Amino acid sequence: MKKYLPLVAALVLSSGTVAAQSFDDAFNSQRALHGNGHTFTFEGQDYTTDHPEELEAAADATEANAKALIASAKAKRKEVIAIGYDWTLTKGILKSADKALKAGDFQKAMNLAAQAKYHARMGISQYHSSAQEWINIVPQ
Repeated sequence: MKKYLPLVAALVLSSGTVAAQSFDDAFNSQRALHGNGHTFTFEGQDYTTDHPEELEAAADATEANAKALIASAKAKRKEVIAIGYDWTLTKGILKSADKALKAGDFQKAMNLAAQAKYHARMGISQYHSSAQEWINIVPQ
């Protein structure tokens, strides 16, 4: 019986069920293993390894959708600028998204806007992490 326990544990974990300490840990490990579009189970619920911005970029590639996603990314960037954690590459990505929109390449514009919005969201996350963990970098 004891011989089979590791085998059963391996099968359960490889089937898409995730045993992790937090949702972020589970999401990140599944994303690293399987990329986007993978379904996994965490605490009895099914999730995909898609970032919210990727789901937004998967909408129909129309001018209206591209403009809306670019506007949303710019608004998110304003949020991160206000707290001082804007990443330097985000501005260039948004410029490229605007160029793609003007050229009529709506899918490219949406993909770039989604990337810029993701970077802004990660900047906000970085701000919150540093606000909680600053004490760890202070010499004692």
